[in-house]
Amino acid sequence: MLYFLLSIMLLGWLGGAMLFSLPLTQRRSGTLPPAAPVPNGPADSGASGVSVIVPARNEANRIGELLRALSVQSAQPLEVVVVDDESADETAIVAECLGARVVHAPPRPEGWMGKTWACQSGADEAAGDTLLFLDADVWLAPDAIERLLDAHDQQAAVISVQPYHLVRRPYETLSALFNAQVVASIGVGADPRGLYGPCIMMSADEYRRCGGHAAVRGSIVDDIALGRRCRAERIPLRTYLGGPTIRFRMYPEGIRQVLSGWTKNFLHGADATPRSMLFAQSMWIVGAATVAVQTAFAIAGLRLGILPPLLALGAYAAYAGLLAASLPRYGRFGPGTALLFPVHLLFFACVTAYALWIRVRGGSVNWRGRAVTPHGTPVSVPMVDARRSGVT
Repeated sequence: MLYFLLSIMLLGWLGGAMLFSLPLTQRRSGTLPPAAPVPNGPADSGASGVSVIVPARNEANRIGELLRALSVQSAQPLEVVVVDDESADETAIVAECLGARVVHAPPRPEGWMGKTWACQSGADEAAGDTLLFLDADVWLAPDAIERLLDAHDQQAAVISVQPYHLVRRPYETLSALFNAQVVASIGVGADPRGLYGPCIMMSADEYRRCGGHAAVRGSIVDDIALGRRCRAERIPLRTYLGGPTIRFRMYPEGIRQVLSGWTKNFLHGADATPRSMLFAQSMWIVGAATVAVQTAFAIAGLRLGILPPLLALGAYAAYAGLLAASLPRYGRFGPGTALLFPVHLLFFACVTAYALWIRVRGGSVNWRGRAVTPHGTPVSVPMVDARRSGVT
């Protein structure tokens, strides 16, 4: 039995190395690089054709930080288009006060998701020859657009960035393992398996060639679907990690928002995860759970503890060390997140089980006033219910 447990823990650790170590192998090329010096003229001359498109639904409390960051860019965009997606708050007023051009999304046609319709509506209104799609919770360093433009020109590819996850409250660290799964599923570097939705830059021509958001209208994970459309049209893709340049704070409104947000993504994102990554993830979960349980038994001195205490603690340290080395690349996840990996593993398992239960019983997740079903069909729900509960 001892050797069996050791085998499970070793295979689980190797699976974790496959799942979590991607940022470690991309230390030099994985983060959005600085822009090359512009020999002729000011830096902002290259951004004169950029239309920034921000789909926004009930983002009055967060969109201001993004718009202020856009106003001080070293490469100023041609325009900032905020698409008000049936907001019930003052999103449109805040955006207008901060200098954005507000477009109110027309009534959503049947079969469209809210975000895909908002993005397509913004793109239809855009005047620039380069489109930069940004989520409302994204924060940009002053040279972010300059870096994105340079990468777009140098790589001759659609550029997408997974922002660095800012964490300000303890419950927000529960997103750590999900961040790792997103990056492992899509990839970092050339020829990724999709795009990162919070930040996508592409030319208007590339957008038309891949069919735009109209081609992925019913998808919850529209970023992955849009990336697949680009690949089908042989449009090159290049993805990066945000590092200090592009950041976001995903779920500041409480743990219910974390639960509903990741459940929504899991309902559809798991289908896009490569089988090799799902296998590695399964190995890591089984190995990590075994290590956590055996360490607890060993410390408590229970007979169920098969591993000697020192061996159990050593295995626990190996698992925690792997996370401590990799998670800081995804976001502000400190050593405490790694040491408490059983808590995060339990939350990950709960989200997985809840998402599977929704699939089986045909339920939905309440996300910003819309009920999201397992098949991606958007259903309106009363806003009062959306404020009262993060899930339905």
